[in-house]
Amino acid sequence: RTMKFAVIIALTLAAQGAVASEKCRSQATFDERMCNSHMCTDCVLDWCMSQCQKLQEEHPGCRCESWAEGRDSYSGGDYKGKGKYGDVGDYSEGMSETV
Repeated sequence: RTMKFAVIIALTLAAQGAVASEKCRSQATFDERMCNSHMCTDCVLDWCMSQCQKLQEEHPGCRCESWAEGRDSYSGGDYKGKGKYGDVGDYSEGMSETV
C-alpha cells in the first residue's frame, strides 16, 4: 500500500511539474505586449485586464522578469485594478460629488 501511495504521489507531482514548466516560445513578443505595455502594467480599466488575461493565454509558459517569485501568470499576482468591478476612476463607484 505504501509503495502504491508513493508512486501515485510521484506521478502527480511529475504531471504538475510538466504543466508548470511549459516552455515559453515567444518571450520577446510577450515582453513587449505584456511586461512593457501600459495596458498590462498601469491601466486600471476592465478592458485592459481582460485583454492582458487573453494575452497570457496566447503565450503559455511566459512570465515577466519583474514579477514576484512564484507568480506564473498575469492573473496570478497583483496588478492595477485587481479586485475591482468594471472600470475605475471617473466611472467607478465613489465618484466625487458634483459642486
